Amino acid sequence: MPDPDLATATPSFSTVSRAGAGVLTIRGRLDFTTERRVTEFLDRAFARFGPNLVLNLLEVDFLDSRATGLIVSCWRRAVDAGGRLALVAVEQGSARVLWITGIAGRVPVFPTVEEALAGEPPA
Repeated sequence: MPDPDLATATPSFSTVSRAGAGVLTIRGRLDFTTERRVTEFLDRAFARFGPNLVLNLLEVDFLDSRATGLIVSCWRRAVDAGGRLALVAVEQGSARVLWITGIAGRVPVFPTVEEALAGEPPA
């Protein structure tokens, strides 16, 4: 029987354009097994929406160091292109690594998509 912790989980993606930004929602696992698919998804999102993006991570089950590296690269790419990247996540659960690593101190993180689109700092 395969070990469920070693099984490759396939993430799912959805996008929508709202308030002049692409809202990207990722569900599932973000780790070394899904890095290529996530990179391709982010590349397509930049091509479709440009550099103003909101990355919704509320439905991510697991986030590893490779995934945090992808997030930082995406943020740099957006800023370098004159845009912005906002993350939607909460400190509890799988996205906690954003606070542990200090990424949440550099990349804006919001509790909801609406707040990320408005650019209002979280309370």
